[in-house]
Parts: sequence; C-alpha cells; structure tokens
Amino acid sequence: MSAQGRRILAGWLAVLTLGVGAAQGRTLNPESAPRPLRLESPTAKPWLAPVQEVDGVSVFPLRPGLEYLGGTMRWNQTLRKVVLVGPQGRTAEVVVGFPKALIDGKRWMRLPHLLLWRQGQVYISPEAFARLWREISDPTFQYNALTRTLACRLGAAASAAAPSAAAVPTTAAAVPPAAKNQSAGIKCVVVDAGHGGKDPGAIGPTQLREKVVTLEMAQQLALILEHDLGCKVILTRSDDTFIPLHERPEIANRVSADLFVSIHANASPDRKATGSQVFVYNREASSRKAEEVARFENKDVNVLEIIKDDLRQSVHEVDSITVAGLIGQEFDKGLSETRRIERAPFYVLAKSHMPSVLVETAFISNAEEERKLRQKEFCLKMARAIGSGLQEYAREKNQQQSRDGRPGAPRMARVP
Repeated sequence: MSAQGRRILAGWLAVLTLGVGAAQGRTLNPESAPRPLRLESPTAKPWLAPVQEVDGVSVFPLRPGLEYLGGTMRWNQTLRKVVLVGPQGRTAEVVVGFPKALIDGKRWMRLPHLLLWRQGQVYISPEAFARLWREISDPTFQYNALTRTLACRLGAAASAAAPSAAAVPTTAAAVPPAAKNQSAGIKCVVVDAGHGGKDPGAIGPTQLREKVVTLEMAQQLALILEHDLGCKVILTRSDDTFIPLHERPEIANRVSADLFVSIHANASPDRKATGSQVFVYNREASSRKAEEVARFENKDVNVLEIIKDDLRQSVHEVDSITVAGLIGQEFDKGLSETRRIERAPFYVLAKSHMPSVLVETAFISNAEEERKLRQKEFCLKMARAIGSGLQEYAREKNQQQSRDGRPGAPRMARVP
C-alpha cells in the first residue's frame, strides 16, 4: 500500500471512530414541517424534496436527490459510510456524523453540516448537498436560501433521471420565467460574498460582522442581475460557509465566467473613515491604504502565488478598470461618497481569468456606516448600484461589438 493509501486508511479509521459518536443524540422531528426544498434539473420536472428540522438545520433524504440529478449512492452499513457518485464517475465519500468528505479518494473537504442516518435513510442539508454536487458533477450548482432552491446556474448538468413517481410531486410552485438575456457578451457573472463561516471579516463597533453584510448584498445582486441583465449568476457561497480564498476565483474559472465581482465591507483604524471604494488588480498597490486593504484580505495566502498570475490578469486590466469606474459612478449618485479607484494585489482578483473587481461597499468600522449596513434597504441600494454599473458595462460592450463586429472593451474609466 502506498504512503498516500496508508494515510487515507488511517483517516477513515479516525473518521469512523469520531463520526459514529458525533451522530448520537441527533433526532428528527417528524412533527416539524418546514417549507419543501425545490430541486431543479435541465432535463426533468422540478422536485419538491420533503424537509425535516434536525437541531435547527433543515435536511432532506440524500438518495432521491442524487438520483433526481443523475447520480447514485452506495451505502456501507458497517462503516456507516456513504459514497456519492456523479454522472461522470467522480466520487465523494462521507461517514455519517463526520464533518469532512473525501473527494475522488484524494483530498478532504469540510462540510457545513453533518450527514445523518435515521429511519433507514441518509439525510443531508441543502448547503452540504450543494457543495458535494459541485465537486462531483456541476461546478455551477448552487443553493439559494432565499427561494430554498437547489439548481445549476448554467444548465450544464449531466443528464438526470427523475425519482420514482411516488417521490416526485405532480405539481410544483411556479418559478418566474428567466429574464431575456439583454447582453450577448455577459452570459455569466460570479458574485463572491467575502469571508464566511469561521472567517467573520471585519467587525463593527456594535459587533456587526462583515460576512453577514457581504452575503446579504451578494444574494440581492444575484437576483438583480438575473432579472435585469438576464445572465446566469453564480454565488461563491449562499450561506454562512467558509470558502477558502483559493476556491473563490476557481469557481469563476471553472465556469468561464465573464465577470468576477467580490463584495466586502471596508474597515480602518480611523473610525471617521467613510465611503465606498472599488479595487482592481495590480502587483503594486496604488496607495498605502490600498496595500493595507489587500494585506487584510490576503492574510491566508502566499504573496508569490499572486505574482505568478500577473500576465494572465493584465489582459483584462482595461475591462476591470472600466467596470470599477462604472460601479463608482453609480455609488456617486447620492448613495455613497466614492473614493478613487485603486489598484492592489488582491489574491481573488489575481487568480480570476476574467475582468474582476473587488468592491468595498462601506466602512463597517464607522458607527454610522455600520448602522446603515444593518439595514436591508441600504444593502439593496448598494446591490442595485453595483448591478447598474454592470448593466452599463454590458451595454457599452455590446455597442462596441456592434460597431466593430467583434468583441471590444467599452470606454475606460480613469484610474490613478
């Protein structure tokens, strides 16, 4: 047995010991009847999955969900281990009650919630299901907590087989028709809600966490873009889950997104600092403050990893600056004082293979702006401003293509 094989075997033995113990004492509440979970596939009618509440977490039966999307499941009663198999044969192995999954027998991935075995079935949370399905099948698969929907965002899932007739309802809640795609050049946008899970981001004077604000704005922006721009939108996270920094641009790269937008809330030792700011990538920061912001956001990565992608990101510099300028113009329309566009070596921007910006929406370290960030109405206004900037970019890009008969960059905003 290879050294890697021995390590994996030792890991599974530890998993089995810990996992079984961790699962004890968790009970389903059969009298609890939360709103059903909606699963969508490009090749089958939507399925409304029955949902139960377990220790405050919504869960649904794993096997019918997998089969609906075209996957299969193997169950090892002795090890209490489930193997999820995607349509192309990729696998995820999970022991019930253990918080990690082994992907393709090679690497571990942490899950947001434990899998449970009760009443002869494996139960899983929609957040955990989405993460696993992204790994073994479709990288565009997302869970929308607002609509309680699990679905792919590019229609790229493999062929799916529906569950038995008894498992699939004959009727389902109506879903608004997809908006007409108003931009032939902008077909997919990845929206990154900064921080999440164990990483709270910056914390305001009254303990408001940046991760909460960024998720609220990202979800609102996704709905706005899908409706108004008619493009597909993928969230790097749709709940309070920790997503490692390197995975965020990878999500955009895997689906060949046209734009990557990372949403954050600024912070400063100067509690009087206010306003919004948009950043683009450059190895050299354009100011000391920009360098400090990038250092905070890059705290978990090696600087050398950023520099390696200089040339790849420089190809998109003009478009990135244009997007940043257009978003800044929208903020200036009475919503927020906008600071100048700045350059800085942000990891998520360096690693994204498309035009990309990082938006610092407001200073969570400022008491007044923290108060605003708590308000859903303010977060919606910020999301609308970002969305309007992206729509203007798409409009100008389309006009340029119409004039030249080929893809081209819109007018470029000035950056110092």
